This record gives sequence, structure tokens and C-alpha cells, in this order.
Amino acid sequence: MIPTGRSEAVDCPRFELGESSWDHAFGELARPSRFAVSAAGRRVEFEFLEGYPYAQVFSPSGENFICFEPMAAQTNALVSGSDLPVVVPAEEFRATFRISVAEER
Repeated sequence: MIPTGRSEAVDCPRFELGESSWDHAFGELARPSRFAVSAAGRRVEFEFLEGYPYAQVFSPSGENFICFEPMAAQTNALVSGSDLPVVVPAEEFRATFRISVAEER
């Protein structure tokens, strides 16, 4: 699943995970970006606050889990160099995310 360089805009409305399959990379994320999943009366929300302009969403068909992975660079960026953050000596790179769990209303 190495990126081909092809991209397309996507609008991700609410959906039921069910039998769907996900192994998708997302780029140019809004700040902050939010991904969430609800089940069993609870909502788990992942908020990428800074330093994560990319995300990978993974859920194999027929399984009852989904992974939201914050990413500081595109998949394969160490090889391609595309949008790869580089930190020079004496500087710092900061990336933060927040996970919250709430009762569904």
C-alpha cells in the first residue's frame, strides 16, 4: 500500500463499520482534525492537535475494530522525502494528539 502519488478529495460522513474495509491514508488534514468511533453507548474521539498533517485509518473487513493512526509524514516519506519534517540540531519538533471517551447521548 505504498502511495502512488494519486489523491482525491473525500467527504467522510457517518457510516456503520459493519463489513466495510479501511486501509486509507488521509492528507491535508484540517487543524485540529478529528476521527471518532461510537459503540456500546460510548464515543471515542481522536483529535490530532499539531504536527500530524496525515493520518492512516485501518479496519479489515469483518473485524470489529478500527485504527486511527496520526502521522507526521506521508507513508514512505523516508524514501520519497515528500513533506518529510526535518529537525536540525538545537531545534525541536512537537506533535500532540488527544483521545477522549464520552457517553453517547
